[in-house]
Amino acid sequence: MHSKLNYCAGRSSQAASLFALTFLMAFVVTGCSVSPLAKHTAAFATATNLLVDNSTNAYRAAETLHDNAQGYQAVAHFDGNPPYNPYKTTPLISEKGIQVRIDLLAAIKTYAQSLADLTSGVKSDKLDDAAAAVGANLKGLSSTLAADIAGSAGSANNKLVLSTGEANGISTAAEALGNFLASRKVKAEVPKQIKAMQPNIEALCKLLQDDIGILRNQSSLDYRVMVEDQDGFIRHNTTLTPIERREEILVLPRLVQSQRATDTLLAQLQDSILKFNLTYQALAAEAQGNNPESLAARISELEAAGENLAKYYQSLPSK
Repeated sequence: MHSKLNYCAGRSSQAASLFALTFLMAFVVTGCSVSPLAKHTAAFATATNLLVDNSTNAYRAAETLHDNAQGYQAVAHFDGNPPYNPYKTTPLISEKGIQVRIDLLAAIKTYAQSLADLTSGVKSDKLDDAAAAVGANLKGLSSTLAADIAGSAGSANNKLVLSTGEANGISTAAEALGNFLASRKVKAEVPKQIKAMQPNIEALCKLLQDDIGILRNQSSLDYRVMVEDQDGFIRHNTTLTPIERREEILVLPRLVQSQRATDTLLAQLQDSILKFNLTYQALAAEAQGNNPESLAARISELEAAGENLAKYYQSLPSK
């Protein structure tokens, strides 16, 4: 399966990757002592990078599992009325929808790295330019972000429904994040900015979490139809040889296995977004001088979530 995944995440993700590499190089070069907040934001950025990179893989892997499973319907419906049409298969997430989610995650990743850059005193035109490019991209998406995500997954009866206020709040949050990345901030502003950005981060995380809930429900509904179609094909087909019948019956547990793999992947992704949100809340409290003891634990949990997502993704079958 992995060979079929499209790892091109668009310009924003490329800029985010360049930003991460340049930041790490600059951080090593400086090598000097840093403040507690700088250490915390650096650890937060590292954990966020890991999470976002593997979240990108998770979205694409879930779509590929879903697409591969739908291939079995070609057999069940090939001679049906109407006959099977491969151009009418419905993806779990549209390609545009995947890209929008990746762009949002890239902005979150770059934001975390920007905080680490500013608090450590690292200065680089490349860092500024990369962050500005990601920020400009997110600002361009901000007005339609909620609609693009809600409209790119789910069926007519299973859609992410947002009120006008919620959609406007998401637009405001995305624009605020984009403005931060596109501007030139100074070190002294960072604690205040971390706290001010907290409601925006919460709104964007909630959007992603609610969206993943829709994806999990839609995936379950789709797989149920696939299993029922395959079961009906087997029971009503009188021309199958014993060997052919055996092979078609074996498709049923494969579909169930794929369903479980998809849901586990999405569940881990949903939990990872939650852990990111909780970690950011702890970071915002620490930036205000509250210095919660939970921050280090939250960062460790966030890093573990990213690692677990990577391990599960790597454990999926290659075909």
